Amino acid sequence: MNEEIVVISGGTATNSLVSLFQSLSSNISFVLPISDNGGSTSEILRVLGGPAIGDIRSRITRLIPDEGFKTLLSHRLSEDPQEAKDEWTLIVEGTHEIWNGIEPQCKEMVRSFLIHVHMELLKKSRNPATNFRFELASVGNMLLTGARLFVGSLDSAIELILRMTRIDPGVKVVPCLNTNYTYHISARLNNGDVITGQSQISHPHEHDSEQVLGSTTSVNFHNGLDDLLNQDEDIPYQHPDLLISQLKFSKEVSEPLKSPIERIFYINQYGEEIHPRANSRTLKVLGESSLIVYSIGSLMTSIIPVLILQGIGQTICQSSSKKVLLLNGNLDRETFGMSAYDFIQMVYKALKYSNVGSNGSAQKFVVTDILTHLFYMENSEIKVDVELISALGVECVSITRDTTLGDDLHFYNLDDLQKELVHLVN
Repeated sequence: MNEEIVVISGGTATNSLVSLFQSLSSNISFVLPISDNGGSTSEILRVLGGPAIGDIRSRITRLIPDEGFKTLLSHRLSEDPQEAKDEWTLIVEGTHEIWNGIEPQCKEMVRSFLIHVHMELLKKSRNPATNFRFELASVGNMLLTGARLFVGSLDSAIELILRMTRIDPGVKVVPCLNTNYTYHISARLNNGDVITGQSQISHPHEHDSEQVLGSTTSVNFHNGLDDLLNQDEDIPYQHPDLLISQLKFSKEVSEPLKSPIERIFYINQYGEEIHPRANSRTLKVLGESSLIVYSIGSLMTSIIPVLILQGIGQTICQSSSKKVLLLNGNLDRETFGMSAYDFIQMVYKALKYSNVGSNGSAQKFVVTDILTHLFYMENSEIKVDVELISALGVECVSITRDTTLGDDLHFYNLDDLQKELVHLVN
């Protein structure tokens, strides 16, 4: 089958469905956000700036057919700072054992980009406030960053890595924004509170006494302003909530937010709302698609950051493709208490927001313009009112749960899910 399929998702959750999506068509595009400021990505953003590429690296790694490259890009350095720095030195020098699974000519090609990012980190080390912390750093993130810095384009860097790692040329990995700058999101809660930063919304950092502040885009108020005033580099202002290190966080945090999320929006370094326009490639693949899937994962911090971009709503509304919301099996910190109907309304409001023109007016559309099918799991945690949703014109499709994983885990039965998706594509 050669139907054009577009999957809008974050990184981790949808990785389990990649093979299934690839079985549906040889032409598939994965559209991913670039706003996740958690984990080792936070250090790259702090020191070098640029877009967050953790979700993109995660998807590329999942797609790689070659075990040597897969091992390399999924490798993380030690949690111990000195061991991590020593390990990174061995990798850059080409003597680390991780290179054993890579052909020599490919090894030197990859090393050139790692050396490039290493040189950029050395330049930043002249300022104590921007010394890079190597612990838990992802080699894949470093490679993708080195390639982006070298070629000057995130889109081009991704394409370079896809070809380098021999991923099927029919598969596209498309960032929702093609940029060399950092983009952050905020969440406004129903009680009026605002949480700034994707990691702070979905999986806050581990609270310890250490806060890494100061960067290419921030001022280190806590480590002493005098240190910065003595530096030659002029370091611009950054929103205080983004100064807290997100290097160490826990995805196990399940405590609900104090209040439900009202909406998600992009901000500049001062915390002011901005309205960036989507990557032209993203709009192109959406416009040419036969099937659009809003996939499983974090609705608020993975799916919505793509949908609110200018141009996305109009493009999806004008597309004659089938549009499927693949509902999660569980609620999370961001969606606690929400029903399937609430999920649909949040997607609808996000796309309506993206449709607001420069004159402040929004193009009118109905739910069926942006969603034709809801796929949901039998006996999931999320309440599904089939009658209410069907009244919107959305067809509800029940998928069995994978019972082999036990009662506590809610995963789709992949055979049943594939059967229903094949039926929809055909």
